[in-house]
Parts: sequence; C-alpha cells; structure tokens
Amino acid sequence: MYKYRKLLLACSLLPMLAACNSAPEYHELTPVVEPAILFADQKLDSIRFFTYDNWSATPQQDWLGIEGPSRQDNVQYDYRRSILYRVLVSAQPNTTGKTRIGTVLVHSYEYDSLFPIMQLGILNVSHPQYKADSWIDDSQFYPEVAHFELTDSAYRTADSICFTVENNWELTFADATPPDWLTLDLQTGMPRRHYQVNLTLTPNSGEERKATLRLTSGEVTNEIVVRQLAPEKEE
Repeated sequence: MYKYRKLLLACSLLPMLAACNSAPEYHELTPVVEPAILFADQKLDSIRFFTYDNWSATPQQDWLGIEGPSRQDNVQYDYRRSILYRVLVSAQPNTTGKTRIGTVLVHSYEYDSLFPIMQLGILNVSHPQYKADSWIDDSQFYPEVAHFELTDSAYRTADSICFTVENNWELTFADATPPDWLTLDLQTGMPRRHYQVNLTLTPNSGEERKATLRLTSGEVTNEIVVRQLAPEKEE
C-alpha cells in the first residue's frame, strides 16, 4: 500500500513537472521610435526594433534600400529576452527639390510594422546667426519645396552662408556672368565638414537687386537667392 501511494503521488506530480518544464511563449515586434530624417544628399540611416523571432525588412519605395542583411531566419528563440536589431537603410539622393516620405516594412512572427523614412529636398544649409522664416518655416517644419533666401540691407557689405554636405561641393552663380556687386571667398570644398562661405557685397545706391547661387553636393543642387534692398525701401 505504501508503494502504491508513492506511485500515485509521483503520477500526480507529473503534470506539475511538465508545466514547469514548458516555457511560456512571448512574441512581439516593438519599434524603437527614432524619426529617420535625411537631408537631400544623405544616403544612410537606420531603423531599430525588438523581437524574439525571425524577421525581414522590405523597402516599399524604389529610392530606398537595405544595406547589409535584410532578414534573419536563424534566430534562436528564447522566451526570457527579446533582441534589439538595427537595420541600415540606404536612400538615393533626392533631386526632386521636394520632401518625400518612404517606408520600410518589417515582418516578424505574425506582426508587421511600417517604419517611415523622411528625406528632405534641401541640403543642410543654415545662417550663422539665425534661421530665416523663408528657409525653414516654423509652421511647416519640414518644407515641401527647397527655398533659401538672404535679404541684406542696401548698406551691408558682408554676410555668410553655412552648410554641411555629404559630398565634394561647389558653390557657383546661376548666371554665366557673375554680378559685380557680390563675391564669394570660397567656392569648392570637401564632404562632411562644416563650412562658412563669406559674402562680400557692394553698398547698393540704386534699385533692389538679387543674385542666385547654386550649391551642388553630388547629384543634388539647391539654389540660394541673395537679395540686396534698395535704399528707399529701407527708409
């Protein structure tokens, strides 16, 4: 009888032991929210996400691509931890002059998630002292169309433009004959360095005048308008 009771006790414990030995299942696809925003000549960014399972990443537009592995099919599942993955996303230069938004579809287990990639139509141009509303309008933080404009006093003789671009760059006048009232101290340079190009202006005693500059980085060109007011407009 004693042996029989021990056998019954052992049999009653079997379901409990099996329950302890069976691991719970957890599945997720959790994006790490970091807005991917590129300037027009930038070609590389990344997306990040957590998952326990195999995954794949597929660009949804032809101007986007994946640098490196676009899928992981041999994930060793472990219910105790999810893994953080980082996928490099490449973008073709944006030569449209307009902001565009693409997406990368990530699939893992039974879940899908779309990761937005925003590429501006503008190069990374700024003014050393301020950001003019005509460059980046606060009400439309990412302007749809690239537009840069400097407006100077008739009596001002110096100004400057700052930028950082991804390629060898060139700053030229749009017109074949450069204006005689505006000169630049630098017109070419290396990539991924911060530049300040100094402008020298002749005081204006006549009508309002303007010149158009073209900043080119690789395949991308943005125009920068330099306007000098007439004396009577300032008065």
